[in-house]
Amino acid sequence: MREPRPAGPSEFARIAAIVAALPRGEGVVVGPGDDAAVVQPGEGRDLVATCDALIEGRHFRRDLVSPAEAGVRLAAANLSDLAAMAAIPRWALVSLAVPGGWSAADCEALERACAAALAAEGAAVVGGNLAATDGPLVATLTLLGEVERGRAWTRAGARPGDALAVTGVPGSAAAFLSLALWGIPPSRARVPEPLVARFTSPPCRVRLARALAATGAVRAAVDVSDGLAADLAHLCRASGTGARLEEALLPADEPLRAAARALSAAAGQERGPLPAAEGALLTQLRLGPGDDYELLLAIEPETFARCAGIAAAAGVPLTRIGEATAGGALELRERAGGTRPLEPRGWDHFAAGA
Repeated sequence: MREPRPAGPSEFARIAAIVAALPRGEGVVVGPGDDAAVVQPGEGRDLVATCDALIEGRHFRRDLVSPAEAGVRLAAANLSDLAAMAAIPRWALVSLAVPGGWSAADCEALERACAAALAAEGAAVVGGNLAATDGPLVATLTLLGEVERGRAWTRAGARPGDALAVTGVPGSAAAFLSLALWGIPPSRARVPEPLVARFTSPPCRVRLARALAATGAVRAAVDVSDGLAADLAHLCRASGTGARLEEALLPADEPLRAAARALSAAAGQERGPLPAAEGALLTQLRLGPGDDYELLLAIEPETFARCAGIAAAAGVPLTRIGEATAGGALELRERAGGTRPLEPRGWDHFAAGA
């Protein structure tokens, strides 16, 4: 027998409160409030669709991330997928399965923050669902976008010799989580503030993707939210290439280095999942499982400088980290000069210990 749920606003009152604050988007014929939405893609455009879920206890913890911050990250995960296709975000469907521990205000904060993050990139919430659950909170977002017909980026298309470049500073999310969870109780107070900001409000790369797409220089792209090495392997597998990365070129700013120093000191005091040597730890953070919403791009080598200039003008770091190679091998040229196989280890929901 189910325990009675605490009294509060009804399902339809909650839906009405959420819908009342949603902006109406471009191309929306029928928006939220009917049985289904009706949207109208632009002429000569392909429809691009993605879906992602955010599960409490699996993707985020309430002691580290607020409901509003969880909503922003839900939007960021889907926006990053559309950026990897060079698509324009347009319409979203949000579904919430809500446990008793979440108030109506919590749910509104999550969905409104998600809607605001989407609206900043031109997308509108046009519908969704709200239900109760006896399990953890589950928020699911389906995001639709559009791209010029036949012009969507994919993971296929890289060629040997192409420059491999990454946006931002991959490893930031892994550093945030590693530092926040290292001590008892878990706390983000020990994490450098720039890393907190990147985790709770990830930068969106849609506009940069659109600017780079206009050059025709990007041959393949992938979102690196599972980890740089793992998603590089996905791109290479789809393209039929290998890759050689340069450890010395992997981006790292001072906040990430500071996190690596702190983690190195902590790992040196007790046994744990991280290497104690700062350099090895920094490399693991940047290549291993992570939750950054950055892009890995395969770019025609002759046009990389132009792409880097476009990124710089947009205020986005774009770092050349290696090149695509013939064959299927993934290699890392170490800072010391040797070359070793690159293990494509990334996040896997169904792997042991995940």
